[in-house]
Parts: sequence; structure tokens; C-alpha cells
Amino acid sequence: MKRSSDYLREALEAMGDISQNQKAKKLGISSGGMSMYLSGERIMDNYACMMVAQVLGLEGIEVIAAAQMEREKSEERRAFWEELRKKLGVLGLAGWVAGAALLAHPEAAKSIGINDLSNIDNLYYVKSCTDQN
Repeated sequence: MKRSSDYLREALEAMGDISQNQKAKKLGISSGGMSMYLSGERIMDNYACMMVAQVLGLEGIEVIAAAQMEREKSEERRAFWEELRKKLGVLGLAGWVAGAALLAHPEAAKSIGINDLSNIDNLYYVKSCTDQN
């Protein structure tokens, strides 16, 4: 599984050809902090995780869960964050599949009340991740 620093590296690469200082500023973190996050000396706080997720077009909880998993000392809590990350991955895949199906089969979209797919910018799939025993 990806570490929080992997997400940070991807975000920095996605930000293109600007200086590391400019990238840090856009992420709202110090250059020194960014260096410590990249080296693994520190783990990103939730704000940094959210900013990285925003650059990558991800849900913030995906990056936060990676950081929390690294931060946890308790094996039980680490397992919780790992399981959440797996569920988020499955939900993301399900969303892509649902979106692709609707775009590939407009008649299916019309049957559920979506008449015009040309102006859809985002497609969201939401499912509760809580166990309801």
C-alpha cells in the first residue's frame, strides 16, 4: 500500500516545473516540513494530507488514512486504517465501473432518470463503510 510520502511525491510531480519552495507554499507547508515528510522523518498532518489529495484529485480521507496507518502504534488501530483503505479502493473502483457503464450505455442512464450525460462533470458513488450487525 502507498505511504503518505508516496502521495506527496505524486502531488509534487503533478505540480509541474516550479520550485520546491513554490510547491511547498501551494501545499501550505514549510519547505523543511516537506523535506521531513519526504524523508519519513515526520508524517503529514491532516491539513497537508488534504492539500496533497486536492492536487491529486483524490478524496482527502484516502491520504489521511495512509498517514494515520503509519502514525498508529497499536496493531489493532493500524489494521482499522488498513481495512478502511481497502474499502476506499473498492468503492473507488465501483464508482469508475458505474460511471463507465452509464457512459457506455446511455439507455441505462435514461432508465434511471439521467437524460443527458453530456454535461456531467463528476460522478460520485457513495456507500457507507460501517458494519451494521
